Amino acid sequence: MSTTTTEITEEIQEQLNLSAVLMENFRKNIKHDSWFGLDPENENHKYLAKKLLKTYDIKSARELRNSVYAYEIIRKTSNNFRNIACKLRIYSEDEYNSLLDNQKYSIDRNYYRIVWPHRFSLFRTSLAGYDLAMAIFLLRMGGAAGFINETEMELRLADITASIKKDFNDWDSFHENVLIGHQFMTANMAPDVAFYANSEQSALQSLRYLKIINPHWFTQW
Repeated sequence: MSTTTTEITEEIQEQLNLSAVLMENFRKNIKHDSWFGLDPENENHKYLAKKLLKTYDIKSARELRNSVYAYEIIRKTSNNFRNIACKLRIYSEDEYNSLLDNQKYSIDRNYYRIVWPHRFSLFRTSLAGYDLAMAIFLLRMGGAAGFINETEMELRLADITASIKKDFNDWDSFHENVLIGHQFMTANMAPDVAFYANSEQSALQSLRYLKIINPHWFTQW
């Protein structure tokens, strides 16, 4: 990996760890204790980062910042989740079952099934943890692709972390939200599925693995 110009303090490492599950789920040999997880001076790493970003229609620094804005400020995943939750909050169980029966596509049926048990408990926070973790994840990939530098990363990381700490009181509740967001985005009733086609493990397996290899992580909030 390239030598960083900005030291990664313990505080910054904890902030970077907010994206650790998504980073690990993307690629097993991610270097978590670096700014971007991949080396922007390594052409193979830069290629991997750019290839990943293209799946989100990100091909430039401007498009990266626009996408991060959509997750961090607009909370795009949270809004989709909350819209379904709003609908389901006024349904009785019989009406909910009828709604499922009337769905033409299984993916729509799964969205309702995933949201139903969380329609009250996650109505306020929605999938804020997932959205903000995604914002950090995309920033780190953007750094590896050469779209942003460490200085911008540090500023944005502190800002996003402050938002996360407002909505969550501990690592467990934050990670639970990230995993539910992952399940919602896959629209799969099995929560233990991989998000990326080349993933060697699911997000849940990624979290368990990280807790084993870094037992001191995810303890102090």
